[in-house]
Amino acid sequence: MPVDLRMMRYVIAVAEAGSFEGAAERLHMTQPPLSRQVRELERKLGVTLFHRRPTRLTEAGHVFVESARQVLAGAEEAVERTRRAAGIDHGAVRVGYAVTTAFDEMPKLFAAMRARHPGIRVEAREAWDAELAAAVAGGELDVLLGRHLPAPATWSSLVLRSEDFLAVVGAGHRLAGRAEVSLRDLRGETLRFFPRRFAPRYHDAVLAALGGTGEEFDVWENPLPSLRNLNVSLSDNGFMLLPRSLGRQLPGGIACLPLTDDLAPIELRLSWERDPSPAVTALIRTARRLARREGWASSAPAQDQP
Repeated sequence: MPVDLRMMRYVIAVAEAGSFEGAAERLHMTQPPLSRQVRELERKLGVTLFHRRPTRLTEAGHVFVESARQVLAGAEEAVERTRRAAGIDHGAVRVGYAVTTAFDEMPKLFAAMRARHPGIRVEAREAWDAELAAAVAGGELDVLLGRHLPAPATWSSLVLRSEDFLAVVGAGHRLAGRAEVSLRDLRGETLRFFPRRFAPRYHDAVLAALGGTGEEFDVWENPLPSLRNLNVSLSDNGFMLLPRSLGRQLPGGIACLPLTDDLAPIELRLSWERDPSPAVTALIRTARRLARREGWASSAPAQDQP
């Protein structure tokens, strides 16, 4: 029996979210109709795709999800090849990306665009969040890539990555040899951070995540903020909180410690103006494909999927 691409995305979303409620949130729909449609699909297929309570894939479900991912990737490839054949693979995209994406996500996205859309020119601009917001207001950017970037309310967005925080300390810190730490272990320490004016929403999100645990820390704002000189910033003890993926990009003399506390994860988003150009649409599709390939996040659609 034929299965439409929408239902494949639904099943993949449930599998990746680990629950119907979480998948419904990602899909921007309510949970009851999602559950009904998946059950109807199971009835038509004559198989059970999910165990319930807790929600997890059956053996048949694993096969379906693997095959559905291949079908969706093939469908995207067909769209891109058709667009290239029609001469649409050209133009430019002006991407503003945050400092925290400069080591991993943006270089990979740039490489993926060169490989898949060599006719599209990506004009990339690295800056702190406040500068990127000013550039958007001035009509200088088409796309934003970052964590808690201040995209206009009229823009659409896509979560590319969702990850936990790490506690980052100097190699000589009293806790540097631990396999993991709790915020309780860091009581009395100073949180070392960049000045709020550089990235207000990101700054506030990190402090809100900390505050949600009930722990409080003094905050020292680094007058020379940079991920490239953290060994200097942390030479006098204290700690930082960074997305887990940045732990692989830091200089020597640094210890990255997983946290045992249940902090709200931090999301990396791609944002763009509604009614995107063909070149911007190509970048969005490439970013979504890259996120799946790298295992960054779900295949959840954007608020207004191009």
